[in-house]
Amino acid sequence: MRYWLYAMVLFMSANTHAQPPTITEGLESLSWMAGSWKGSLGEQTVEETWSPPEMSSMDTMIRLSTPEGVQMIELIVIREVRVFEGENTLVLHLRQFSPALELRASQDMQLQDISTQSVSFVSDESSGIKKLVYTHIAQDHLKVEVTVVTGDVFSVNLRPK
Repeated sequence: MRYWLYAMVLFMSANTHAQPPTITEGLESLSWMAGSWKGSLGEQTVEETWSPPEMSSMDTMIRLSTPEGVQMIELIVIREVRVFEGENTLVLHLRQFSPALELRASQDMQLQDISTQSVSFVSDESSGIKKLVYTHIAQDHLKVEVTVVTGDVFSVNLRPK
């Protein structure tokens, strides 16, 4: 009996840690991301155009370019999904394409944390992006931090286009 109780406690604690955080204000709390943004990542130019939240989703098209041309196109959709009755969370779907629109990477990420000025998503995949954080620094400043599986962090400061 004692082992059964111990196993149940372990299962319940593991199960509570595996559940994604829930949101209380809905996807509309990310309205600060909407708009066209531009910044530099070394020699590369990063452009993001976020649609406003609507119908439980919002999306962006990201263009990464150098003086030689477009290097990558990325599409991201953030969706509000129901976890339990009355409790929702966010899921981020990321797709990266070559300039010829050949799929390079496909990844889904879970909400890690959300506040009034920041949102972070994580993935447990063995390749690609481990963590993606958007922070609204000021009305005209959006910071994006990308942590890849090697642990390297790439940060870009975006300004309105």
